[in-house]
Amino acid sequence: MIKIEKAVQNALPPFTALKAFESTARHLSVSRAAEELHVSRGAVSQQIKVLETFLNDQLFVRKGGQLELTESAMLYLPLLTETFHNLQIGTQNLFGNKVEHVLTIRISQSFCGAWLMARLADFRRQEPNIKLKFYSTVNLFPDAKESVDIEIINGYGNWQGRDFERITQREEWVLVASPSFMRQHDFSQSIETIANYPKLATMGYSEGWREWFNLHNAGMPFTQPEIEFDNTQNSMEAACQGLGMLLAKSILVEDAIKAGDLIVAHPTRLKSQSHHYVIVNHSREHQYKVLKFKQWLKSGFSE
Repeated sequence: MIKIEKAVQNALPPFTALKAFESTARHLSVSRAAEELHVSRGAVSQQIKVLETFLNDQLFVRKGGQLELTESAMLYLPLLTETFHNLQIGTQNLFGNKVEHVLTIRISQSFCGAWLMARLADFRRQEPNIKLKFYSTVNLFPDAKESVDIEIINGYGNWQGRDFERITQREEWVLVASPSFMRQHDFSQSIETIANYPKLATMGYSEGWREWFNLHNAGMPFTQPEIEFDNTQNSMEAACQGLGMLLAKSILVEDAIKAGDLIVAHPTRLKSQSHHYVIVNHSREHQYKVLKFKQWLKSGFSE
């Protein structure tokens, strides 16, 4: 157990030293703690020594080049993490209306336009003091520089060295078309006939028309898409204009279907290999603005 000298039993450890220990222990890395606290590695190591001296106990050991917690540190870490979290939340609740936060988000362009935008007013009502800055992307990979607070991207979750969380439980490809297109093309016809209808496509996905038609008849011929876009939002707009039928992710077209702008043209659905993920900048994962937005985002996908 942690041993504190009698002379300091009534004193609290230095706050800076506590923060240095908590961050290092949570990441098991002095370097990552230094990034999170915006100080040098040497400053973090020095503060940990200060705390160990105060507590008269060792908090870390190195085994095979890896940093590990001592038994005392393992008991101490959850206490500090919870204390800092409660202090942060309490401060925000008491003084939050006087503090302005700016949350930076790198987001899939299609997800932003087709799903998030219609729901963003709800978050603004809940957190009016959090300002939002969005940077759109069609990239399937996170930003290597971690230049933003949060990323929301579509991908395959195969990113080394990054912490990510899938926010969609099930994603499927659904065939949709506009009401006008449906009036001009009979989808009760055979799949061979449907295979010749004008098509739209979104580039960059591993699944598409070939995989959808293979569900009916492996290797069956079909006409190629006449128009392709680099994001689903533009593909959806083209579909709404009656320029062709479209295979799109269900999560991205659900609002357009509810509004009647698009109609599910065929019951066959194709399971998607990619999903939408939220990726939090590890140096900001405990900030109030990040915690609140992530909590709100995940609530939109709760069962």
